[in-house]
Amino acid sequence: MGNGDETVLFLHGLFGTPEHWRHVMERLADRYRVIAPQLPVDPQPGRRQHGINAIADLSDQVAELVETLRIDPFVICGNSLGGLVAIDLCARRKDFAKGLVLAGSAGLFEKNPIGGMRPKPSREFVKKTVCGIVHKQELVTNELVDDWHSSIQDRDYVRFVLRVSRATRDRSVEKELTKLDLPTMIIWGQEDSITPPETGREFQRRIKGSKLQFIEDCGHAPNWEQPEAFAELLDEFLPTCFAD
Repeated sequence: MGNGDETVLFLHGLFGTPEHWRHVMERLADRYRVIAPQLPVDPQPGRRQHGINAIADLSDQVAELVETLRIDPFVICGNSLGGLVAIDLCARRKDFAKGLVLAGSAGLFEKNPIGGMRPKPSREFVKKTVCGIVHKQELVTNELVDDWHSSIQDRDYVRFVLRVSRATRDRSVEKELTKLDLPTMIIWGQEDSITPPETGREFQRRIKGSKLQFIEDCGHAPNWEQPEAFAELLDEFLPTCFAD
């Protein structure tokens, strides 16, 4: 989407989808090329055929995508697990991106939204879990709950999700954050209960020169819950990344 010479690459979280970036992408498409790939963490078995045992496995697939599509120059923007993948790439590959945007990122502290997953999760359990991720409860539609409930009836998928959750928990970027040297914007939901506001502040303390902005009435996925506010912050930040 978009026709710009400069690109913004959006990475969703474990329970997110590229669709959660749509409104933000539409706001930016008149100036930038915007790309939001489906990470291989969704219920479709074919997307998980190579297995994900560590965050580096996901990062390598994103790096391959960047090379295949010849995405350059670009800013990488990630929510939750997507933020962790973005950090991993920028920490492992110098000059990988022109800028970094983190939204409710994993890598320092993240409450597991599916803690205590039952053998056969009920629809009520699923709804409660989703309601704990977002602050705007009107986003938790019956269709969304039904889709999530249906996906976790597949025990193979549940095992996969738990494996990725463990890999996310085990991948701490605490020491690497101080080595990042690129423009960084941190956008956090004021009501985020998965990665609380203090986590966003800790990212800012550790990443040299980074900027932190909170969005009110917003939980763990600000790009989905408050896309207009999110896009406005990107409007201000992106030109600074592509200035040179």
